[in-house]
Amino acid sequence: MAELYLYLFIFICAGLLIWGLVSPERVYQYPFFMGGIIISFILPQAIALFNNPLLPNEEALERVLLMCCLCAAMCWLGYQLPINRKFVSSFDAHFDDKKMMYGGIVFTIIGYIATILINLQPESVRANTQWTGIITIYFFFSGLIYPGFSIFLLSALKRPTFIKFTLTAFAAAIPIQTIILYGRREVTATFILSIGLSICFFRRYVPPRWLAVVFIILALFAIPLIGEYRTIAKSGNWEQLWQLKPVENLQNFVMKGKNLELRNAALLMDAAVKNSQYGLGTQYWDSVIFQFVPAQFLSAEFKNNLQFKMSEYDTKSLYGYTIPVGTTITGIGDSFTQFDYLGCIFFVFVAYIFKNLWIAAIHKNSLGAQLFYISLFSPAMLSVTHGTTKFFADLLFRLIFLGGLLVFARVKTPQFKQFGVNI
Repeated sequence: MAELYLYLFIFICAGLLIWGLVSPERVYQYPFFMGGIIISFILPQAIALFNNPLLPNEEALERVLLMCCLCAAMCWLGYQLPINRKFVSSFDAHFDDKKMMYGGIVFTIIGYIATILINLQPESVRANTQWTGIITIYFFFSGLIYPGFSIFLLSALKRPTFIKFTLTAFAAAIPIQTIILYGRREVTATFILSIGLSICFFRRYVPPRWLAVVFIILALFAIPLIGEYRTIAKSGNWEQLWQLKPVENLQNFVMKGKNLELRNAALLMDAAVKNSQYGLGTQYWDSVIFQFVPAQFLSAEFKNNLQFKMSEYDTKSLYGYTIPVGTTITGIGDSFTQFDYLGCIFFVFVAYIFKNLWIAAIHKNSLGAQLFYISLFSPAMLSVTHGTTKFFADLLFRLIFLGGLLVFARVKTPQFKQFGVNI
């Protein structure tokens, strides 16, 4: 059955890709975007896991491959639901351009200050893949640089001025530095898509379909090389880039891959079934508490008392396996540990959000919907590569800061009553 599920997964991935290539405007829509992420990140790992399982039983392999199929299919299914007209119409609003720019400036300044404070931390703290302490608060606020960049870019495209493009370049400096020096995958994708989507929203330009396919193929070969690239960037020996062998590296990865995020997922899923212990959605709450409740000010004990931690498993005692530091459990794994196979419905929910935002952003030309659409792309991507549980915390973060700015900058349109009718 494992082989059947693998072929079915490949078929579904191809279907998501074909769906997006049928019409040019679908390149930036959720099913195609998620298909690209799944093909470039999850699919090679699924093949590698099939070739080299290192799992306690065949059922664990079959389970994770079937869950891959379900999650990928839900990315398409959720997009087929009819739109919520009330939700879409809620984005019908006009915004004061100056207030939006002020908000972008505030976001960017906060993002810069937080990034500088991160860089001032000792190397031993920054080098740790699992950040704890005050640096997590700095990281929390450093993310405001990205909505700041989007605000400047969208405004510059709408009404170009030298100051707006200067501010856009200023906000772009940190993401570009992060991409070059640290090889961050999500930052790279977020930065490129922010530019592409901004141009799409204001110029109605979408890249040719062949270019979208090229990007997916490049990501497919580049992702297994990230570790080597980061080593080169850290050493500064840039001439070693020419020694990288992407084709050979990908071949070795799918045939002999050992440190696989999908293996982490398979073992956690097996542990959930074996112990009959599921999170039942509590991990989504735990993620919000982790991100928004600072233990530095309210104590670690207080923070721990607010969390359930129902979906934590000791893989060391169960399987003699320790999840490698720096790897993730993927959205395939953590959605299953919450609700078994029903965890795939998470992707229906996110797909539905993106469909409604797309309608409001394109057909209603809503600036608010456009900013939320751009801003949520990164959390949507991470919901596959890292895990689904952080998505709601990221959504709340954007609702607080970006939503707050939209309320502040909203222009109230006066209504006049004439013969009992609002006009």
